[in-house]
Amino acid sequence: MMISDKNKKREISLSAYAKINLTLDVGGLRPDGYHEIASVMQTITLADTLWFARIPSGIEVISDNPGVPSGCANLAYRALEVIAHQLPGGVRVLIEKRIPWGAGLGGGSSNAAAALRGADLLYNCGIKEDDLLAAAAEVGSDVPFFIKGGTALAEGRGERLTKLPQLPVFWVVLVRPLYTISTAKVYSLYQSKGREPQTPGLIEALQKGEYHKIPGLLGNDLEEVTVSLHPEIGDIKQQLFLLGAAAALMSGSGPTVFGLFHDQGTARQAAERIREKGGPDVFVCRTCSAE
Repeated sequence: MMISDKNKKREISLSAYAKINLTLDVGGLRPDGYHEIASVMQTITLADTLWFARIPSGIEVISDNPGVPSGCANLAYRALEVIAHQLPGGVRVLIEKRIPWGAGLGGGSSNAAAALRGADLLYNCGIKEDDLLAAAAEVGSDVPFFIKGGTALAEGRGERLTKLPQLPVFWVVLVRPLYTISTAKVYSLYQSKGREPQTPGLIEALQKGEYHKIPGLLGNDLEEVTVSLHPEIGDIKQQLFLLGAAAALMSGSGPTVFGLFHDQGTARQAAERIREKGGPDVFVCRTCSAE
């Protein structure tokens, strides 16, 4: 998360980065109703900006996007509620949205993690990272990942994190159809096909520095479910491959599809070709570290 300080931390801003799932292996149902997962997650440079200001008391969360919920329906608000007892005053947050909402890119979860970091910095509370991670886990499954960022293995329902060797830089073309997908619905329709999990192979390649193998080691167990509901997602994948992507995959429960490219020029040309046909939103960014 990129930090900008103003007026002796009476106002600060953070960049809240989106993510893609390089792998998503889905296991059985847990007693809490969530599925066990194993996922290699990666932050990308597409980001929202959150502005924080001190107020005498309370929590205010507003966004420049009218489609983003405010109040307790917003994950950033809920995150601030979790740590409110540790803050000496209130917090106002303005969210400048760039990450599309409901796109499988973790925008809401990233905002929640940024809210935890931002409130801590705003008042210089010195909250320990383990405590921020615990607070993040109370808010949502993906939120702890965004406290750390970079390249990481997420297990359990997503809250158990293991840092991994940093993925080499890939340019990323994101193609987001103009509708949202219910994560709960996709998981409810998921049926295990007994596939070999992709995650162990990708972790091994990262640990051994066998970066040439990475494009062939991606996989998402939920992709088949979402494609059955929206076949055009499969068409987008194929289009990205034809335009030079080294790999293409749906992120999370969808509907966004990402293509990994080895160079910026090919990525931008591919994005332009897709934009020419109209329809989905298209973004060009790159993978990034936790810093």
